[in-house]
Amino acid sequence: MGPLHRRHARNADEYQRSNEVYGRMRSLLMLLRMYIGKYPRVDIIHYINWDRTIIIDNLFYTRPTDIWQVRKVLRAAKQLKMRVRATAVGHSRSPLYVDEGNIMMDVRDLNRHDGPRLQLNQPNQIRNYTTVTAVTGVIEKELNAFMVSNKVTILAQPLNDVESLGGMVAASTHGSTWDAPTYSGIVRDIRLMDGAGRLRKFNYENHPDIMKAAICNLGMFGIMYDITIEVLPIVKAKVKNEFVKLEDLIYDQNKLRETVTSNFLTEISWFPFNSVTPEEATDYQATGTIPAAWNAKRDQIWLRTINIVNDTEVGNNEIKPATYLPTNGSLSGGSVEGLLRGKAALDVAKSLEQVTYHYLVDAFPVILPPRRGSETSAAFMLNIDNQFIRPATGLQFIIEYAEGQIKRNGSTPLNALLPRFFKNYECDLCPGNHEIKMPDDSGRTLVIDFLAPPAQYGFYPAARKFVERFRNESVRPHWAKRHDNIPGIIQIIQNVYGDNIHHFTRMRTLANVDPDDMFMNTYLLQIFGRNFENMAETMTTTAAPSGFPIPNRNPS
Repeated sequence: MGPLHRRHARNADEYQRSNEVYGRMRSLLMLLRMYIGKYPRVDIIHYINWDRTIIIDNLFYTRPTDIWQVRKVLRAAKQLKMRVRATAVGHSRSPLYVDEGNIMMDVRDLNRHDGPRLQLNQPNQIRNYTTVTAVTGVIEKELNAFMVSNKVTILAQPLNDVESLGGMVAASTHGSTWDAPTYSGIVRDIRLMDGAGRLRKFNYENHPDIMKAAICNLGMFGIMYDITIEVLPIVKAKVKNEFVKLEDLIYDQNKLRETVTSNFLTEISWFPFNSVTPEEATDYQATGTIPAAWNAKRDQIWLRTINIVNDTEVGNNEIKPATYLPTNGSLSGGSVEGLLRGKAALDVAKSLEQVTYHYLVDAFPVILPPRRGSETSAAFMLNIDNQFIRPATGLQFIIEYAEGQIKRNGSTPLNALLPRFFKNYECDLCPGNHEIKMPDDSGRTLVIDFLAPPAQYGFYPAARKFVERFRNESVRPHWAKRHDNIPGIIQIIQNVYGDNIHHFTRMRTLANVDPDDMFMNTYLLQIFGRNFENMAETMTTTAAPSGFPIPNRNPS
């Protein structure tokens, strides 16, 4: 029913097309409500994502609370040949949302029919480790509180704690620890609702090949219901905030390698133009002229490290909850606009205590996003070689690109540059992936994340230039960040993932979760193709298990 998203002003023909879609949807709404019943409610809405980079004129929106409501929606969609895709917090900046005219299912209120939202599972004869089972829409902050209260932990998380578990698993959202993979790498079971409205369960003991595809599935396996992750005994961590000269870290390959590999977690943040002196800032405000003495190498880097510590090292220090930057959700925060924002952002970071102690899951978060984001984000992955040549080259490239724009016209293409480093995993679509190899590979991945307001001059060209520069070095996008505006990005993705895409599509077909492509959208179809195109080569493979029965219920 039309394009997935629009980011520019529309002409009269587009308004006419949108109105025609809305008219058809009004008729379909009556049928949907007839098939589904009173609950869950279905409405037509105009959707705008968190940072206002994805706009969908008209879609059906529903927010089920239990498995029976999910099943009713899926069966109605199948009857009407509609597509359904799940969402929760809506922080994705890429076209992973449902196509216009179809059904967006918000899973944040979904509860389990056979257990609590969060459940601790003790070791047993099959698994000699502890696990936590959580409903897909549980928010990370709630999950963290549950883990702390039950004295367990995981080893990697993003730097905010307001994402949904299902969203982080589906897109393999990056954690940052040198010796731990993303959330996808700790998944042990997934239960989901397939295109026929059946409850399905996949796990590593019985379906290792399917799980290799399912743990980062971009929503193409169905509506994830609950997810079981492996956890470890709780540990305490020391967070240290330091500020070092950019040249001394980014332009010293050995120092960069030593810093990253010697810490459990290393977070580096650069806010451009942050080293201006008060006199230079005053002159810049008066004349708009970039100080002749300024260059990016003299700027400071915010170096945030996390290391696991024992009780002796903690001593009498307070174990603190998560500590957030006082910026109302913007990493490059403060109220200062323009180039001097970098200096203000650095000063905000310097307001944090130099050393704090936390339970590990409370050490990761540092941003508390507001209801609406003020910055968008593009992020791209590169393999890390053992000598750290590629990470240093990648960081220097984007820093020098930003420096050039600042000196040419007094503007920056990005407000913050955030490199992170994490361990790869055996997973078809995870960007940090053992199957994607480069010479002298370390088995780890660098993600370079850069942030700016969506309309900031030079932001999108910077992303394009970065991808062009490293196209021959297996550069690939973070699935949930801005990347669809990069020319040729679909071909780049297909080339980098190669046989992994073929394995993913075979396993999706084998699992028989979506024979009608109900859970696809226009963008994903361009990358992965239609299900029938992948059926022939899978027909001779052993079939996946059928669905589990759901207790009868006649919900109101």
